Amino acid sequence: MPYNREVVGLPTIESNKTYAPDAFAYQIVNFQHSPDGTLSAVRGPCPYLNIDWSGRLYGVYHSLLDQGTRDILLVRVGTAMYEQSGFAASTWTKLHEGLTNSGNYKYPDQFCDVSGRIVWTNGYDSPLIYDGYIRRNQAAGTDPLLLTLGYDRPPSNPTVFGPQAGTDNLNRATNSGGYSHPGGIGTISSSSTAATPEAADANDAAVQFMLAGNWNYHVQYEDCFGNRSKLSSAGSVIIRQEQTRPMFVENLTFLLKKEDVKDLGVNAVTADDLTRQFWVDNISTGPTGTVARIMYRTPDTLHRDSTPRFLCRISDNETTGWPDEVSDGLLGAPAVDYITVPTFKVMCPWQGGLAVGNTTANQGVVWISDPGFPGSFRTDKYIYPDPNGSEVTGLAAFNGKLLAFTERNVYIIEEANGVLTSNPLTNGIGCVAPSSIVATGAGVLVWLGSDGFYAFDGSGVKYISDAIEPTIRKLSWHRASRSVAAYNKLTREYICVVTEAGQSSPNLLLCWDGEGWREQRHNLLYNSICATKDVREYIIGASHVAEGTGQKLVVLDHENRTYASPITKFSYKSRWLKIDGVGLTRFNAATLYVGFLESSSATIVVNCYRNGRWDEVVATGELTLVADDRAAVFSTSILGTAKTASPRLYWKRYDMQLRSVDSFAFELVGTPTDAEYINIAAFAFDGVVAADRGARISRG
Repeated sequence: MPYNREVVGLPTIESNKTYAPDAFAYQIVNFQHSPDGTLSAVRGPCPYLNIDWSGRLYGVYHSLLDQGTRDILLVRVGTAMYEQSGFAASTWTKLHEGLTNSGNYKYPDQFCDVSGRIVWTNGYDSPLIYDGYIRRNQAAGTDPLLLTLGYDRPPSNPTVFGPQAGTDNLNRATNSGGYSHPGGIGTISSSSTAATPEAADANDAAVQFMLAGNWNYHVQYEDCFGNRSKLSSAGSVIIRQEQTRPMFVENLTFLLKKEDVKDLGVNAVTADDLTRQFWVDNISTGPTGTVARIMYRTPDTLHRDSTPRFLCRISDNETTGWPDEVSDGLLGAPAVDYITVPTFKVMCPWQGGLAVGNTTANQGVVWISDPGFPGSFRTDKYIYPDPNGSEVTGLAAFNGKLLAFTERNVYIIEEANGVLTSNPLTNGIGCVAPSSIVATGAGVLVWLGSDGFYAFDGSGVKYISDAIEPTIRKLSWHRASRSVAAYNKLTREYICVVTEAGQSSPNLLLCWDGEGWREQRHNLLYNSICATKDVREYIIGASHVAEGTGQKLVVLDHENRTYASPITKFSYKSRWLKIDGVGLTRFNAATLYVGFLESSSATIVVNCYRNGRWDEVVATGELTLVADDRAAVFSTSILGTAKTASPRLYWKRYDMQLRSVDSFAFELVGTPTDAEYINIAAFAFDGVVAADRGARISRG
């Protein structure tokens, strides 16, 4: 397995004995496994469309929306978000601007697919959502636009007009002033003193009263994705008490006397003549993306409950006034209230909705949206995974479970009968980099913890970076939270870009194939990487050469012959090889044979080391390779004339002539030109025999 610290006991080599490169690899830099089982040099990286961006590249993400018909590539550059205008176009459309542009971020930009849309967050600005088709009020009139996820503020409360009392002192209808129109709203009772209409004497119906009442109105926004806002505060209206036997005025003159007021009789006015309607005004219009406002009204709060219930849905974002004559008994379902969508740092899709955590207001909370509506978070749908409220450093959905990470623990969040519960999966093992959490094709979830990499296969968590412990110890751990990762389907490898000591951004690519590790060093810094979800299966990186310099999107493991690769070194370093398992026997090692494929004409430097000392090269030489079977350059090939063939295996010999060693190791180093076509197939040795004397062993 690549990159391994274990000791290998090397037996005496027979003439027909060969070893695969993985058999005793200690460190592999800028090589990868090829389909035919060799170690082939990494190709590229090469520019994606070869555009030099003028701002810092914070994030890159690819998705297929609308059942795969919309190929979306997003890149966040400085303060703006761009979309590639077409599959192979070199132009980009600006979707959004005004985002925070600061290099002092803790976590990288995060993207995820949920319910057929892309959600983005950087932990500082309001999260955004995109479906690939939105067009709303952009300056140019037709450009797509990223919308704010859900709503970050509730509507303002409406103004409600209702009937008012008359202005004279006569015993006339007390609700005849103001906005006084017949309707179905009012609480009718046969007793003016009963607490509720139902408590009145049913036999006393000669005189009916419309009791004094109060009604509250609330407004809720609805956006084009169906997400709903928090309810507005209440707009209230009242009705005064009134009876069904009003009076009339006899001998109406300028000077009105009370004795001129007469009773109309029992049946002159009915209860339906007393009930009223209201006018709801100043209905708040929502921000861009709002397609409807939903109004709720309580029943009479003085005689019934105060639960807001559905009144109507105004299917536009323009209407500001609405007449209401709906009786309390015809109101709809109770309103569902939501929170204003918080700013959050981590997220993942779960059960059709969106799970978010580490909000600006509370680092230890996890909120879960309604299924299908990633911007609608109910007021009671949250949980603190860690009982101490530790910062949530990552979220992942895996095998139907929602995993919440802190720096020291991992928790499993489950929901049963609408109740969220959290149970610890690990104790002392957590995650420090939310963008390092990636599921592999082998059904394993991998992430970077505070001391190395861990993997979860659904049954247990295990540490997987023992073999690269020296490298792990040299990382810049105060920048570990910026590490980014992706899964390469072509090479079947988990790739994580980490920051070495002395670097400002992630620069070292660590690749895990399920068994061992390889390194890639591109002499680039990466703020983000992603795997495309189309047939190309690219790994695209948002890179720069130095802070503020050479910002490009690059494609890993691909080359462009018009662009010089930034890679400057390809190396294979073996483990310490011994003739026995413990090094008690000294031995001689005469010859190293390396099997290559005929694909490169590079010159390879061979360095040999002995007795556990990497700081001293005891033998060095060169091998000149053969490229007779190199594949044709198809861009310049002539159909019917050019030929290509699978490269053949051949051997190169290097005479090490190591004498009386406890152990030895060797290193192969290639530098461009042409080293990017090296294929290492096998190793063999000759003249490995025990020396006349044993190893140096002291007494006492």
